[in-house]
Amino acid sequence: MKIIILTISLERGGAENRALNLARYFKQRGHQVELWGFNPGTLSEICRNEGIPSKLVTFQWAGFSKATLKSFKRLLVALWEAKPDILLPHTILPTLACGFVWRWSGAKKCVGYMGGSEFGLVSPLGEFLGIQLMSGMICNAQHLARSIVQTYRLDSQKVALIRNGVALPPPQISRRAWREQLGVKDDTFLAVMVANLSTFKDQEGLLRVWGLVCKSLTRQDKDARLILAGKDFGTGAKLRELSSKLGIENDVLFLGQVRDVSGLLAAVDLCVFSSPSEGCPNGILEAMAGGLAVAAVDNPGVREAVGEHQHSWLSADGDHEAFARNIIALMRDENLRKTLGKQNQQRIKDEFSLDKMCQSTEFLILS
Repeated sequence: MKIIILTISLERGGAENRALNLARYFKQRGHQVELWGFNPGTLSEICRNEGIPSKLVTFQWAGFSKATLKSFKRLLVALWEAKPDILLPHTILPTLACGFVWRWSGAKKCVGYMGGSEFGLVSPLGEFLGIQLMSGMICNAQHLARSIVQTYRLDSQKVALIRNGVALPPPQISRRAWREQLGVKDDTFLAVMVANLSTFKDQEGLLRVWGLVCKSLTRQDKDARLILAGKDFGTGAKLRELSSKLGIENDVLFLGQVRDVSGLLAAVDLCVFSSPSEGCPNGILEAMAGGLAVAAVDNPGVREAVGEHQHSWLSADGDHEAFARNIIALMRDENLRKTLGKQNQQRIKDEFSLDKMCQSTEFLILS
């Protein structure tokens, strides 16, 4: 089968990593697979190195306008020329776009993927109509499946729950080398949030939490740093300004996009996550796979990711004091962090294996 996976961007993020893992799996299974994106990014280089064809197809939504019609025409021509059997658009804009054109492309099936609450991000009417035209939908969390059925008025049989799969590659450099690069001591306590810098992830709230953490540290506590790792999607300057206003500019490290996520996770002590709304966040799943305990904002997606054993370490959105207390408690109890980390690793093996995700997706699209 020829399978084309479409993403909003060829820059790495949660949905894009999922798309890349599926492309690798389909290639190994002998399918013809291509990874397309509406915006450029580093995945093109990765695909080229791994022998996976990639393609940049510009698509812009400007309402129901001539510009949008040109984008639809451009996408349809590209798909018609490629002659795919299966289309797998990831996130709302590629799903909307493919929903309107896939039946004229020659494809036999078009199954969309949504990893978060994305309704209204592009166009409520356009999204509703586009998703109605899909063969089916995949989502990564039970609460999200219910929401998709209700929001888009779909038959529940048309929405499949396939949890994200996680498999960390070996670290590129050691814990010691990472800490040397970060300029911290071996016993410095490091908390990390791996997520692109954007308003959707609320790193601003996390900085305010970290300000409270820093104020609560005593002379007996270890030196501590917060690490924000992710590409800047427009909030980086504001976040740096806020850290300065809070007086914690020396206690926060902005790393930008990190390729060696496995190495970074092995070099830190705790995963923190401030996003108020999630499907099932890869930034948490990868940290769990790396054996880290998690302190995060409480929402259905995060709860579904971490499991009941971690629920007491979740705090209500906006309750910065409770979030800070959880971080400090975990900071001061290394044995507890290790216990939670081992439980998290086991949960990833049981519920979020990469093989299970890929096999379930292949079965769905080929059945």
